[in-house]
Amino acid sequence: MPVHESTVLADPTPSPSPATIIDPPQYSIAWLILAVLCVIVIVAIIVGVLRISRAVVSRRAYRERPDEPESLKAEFLRSVNDIAARHEDGAIDERTGHLELTAVMRRFVRRTTGHDVTSQDVGTLIADPRTRDVGELIARLYEPDFAPASDVDLEGSVHRAREVIRRWS
Repeated sequence: MPVHESTVLADPTPSPSPATIIDPPQYSIAWLILAVLCVIVIVAIIVGVLRISRAVVSRRAYRERPDEPESLKAEFLRSVNDIAARHEDGAIDERTGHLELTAVMRRFVRRTTGHDVTSQDVGTLIADPRTRDVGELIARLYEPDFAPASDVDLEGSVHRAREVIRRWS
């Protein structure tokens, strides 16, 4: 049977003409702006949470810390305890312990009152009502500090120094 040209099957995919080619779709700039805004919001949330939590922690720490005089007392009590511990270990003798104890007590007065008493004599320390307790203690410490031999033990001097520091106002 003869085939007619008109019955020839047509190609199902027509050849595209240059005018019918469609460009790929372009992304909208709105997506980029949305992504940047999301990143900014996430960073702001993280920074906010960190600042709030640090503020809470620091407020709690300041509320629980001892006030200035109490922390100074604790610092100098540790120094006095250190002298006693080194004496018990045999690292220092009685005289050296008394000399160090005198120096610690003079530094204690300077740090708590602001007055430099490192070169004041005992009479001046006792005459001043603010430093009377320390002056009396240093007067007791002078005999073991400078005498060739003394029957004053360091344990008693350390105990008296602790009492003076604890009573200090």
